[in-house]
Amino acid sequence: MCLESSGQALSQTLGIGKGSVTLEDIHNAEVIMVVGQNPGTNHPRMLSALQKCKRNGGKIIAVNPLPETGLMGFKHPQQVGDLVTGGTSLTDNFLQVRINGDVPLAKALLLMLLEAEEAKPGSVFDHEFIEEYCSGYKELIGNLKKQNLHEMIESCGVEEALLREAADLLIKHDKIIVCWAMGLTQHKNAVTNIKELVNLLLLKGAIGREGAGTCPV
Repeated sequence: MCLESSGQALSQTLGIGKGSVTLEDIHNAEVIMVVGQNPGTNHPRMLSALQKCKRNGGKIIAVNPLPETGLMGFKHPQQVGDLVTGGTSLTDNFLQVRINGDVPLAKALLLMLLEAEEAKPGSVFDHEFIEEYCSGYKELIGNLKKQNLHEMIESCGVEEALLREAADLLIKHDKIIVCWAMGLTQHKNAVTNIKELVNLLLLKGAIGREGAGTCPV
């Protein structure tokens, strides 16, 4: 099973069933969402890449039912300076989602992005990218407008203020990477989980550019 749902979701949306980023993209991203993944426990070498992103000015949004020590603060074991200074505080925004509350959380973020886009058209969504590379934009927006933001917030279990902080980072930046692992892929609705996050990246034009894209880990 592992990442089969990632392959399905990515093949159906992007036409390629694997991640679209390189290690250098992670270093150069403006925002990285780490969703359903515990790098400190399961992918410890990734922490040094996230640390480099932070030191380059990037922001990290962690979405997980449980806070993980490695994502809260990282001391590189091969860098003496980290042991003296206390290392790097990796997570800028921690969204403590309910287990399998990922779809309503993604929809809540998309609704907040849509609010900002409608308030100032062209300021949030990359319409040139959408027009050239995407299909189903009107259908997606129509579906979002049928959703109730407060119901999505209640369903995902995250405070609205924290969601708006995360949405603000996504609104202001275009070089966005979404990383995920089995916290997304092992649900019955795993393919839908991943498709919603791909929708977010597509609206921002965050595919096929430096420092942006999909990263199933």
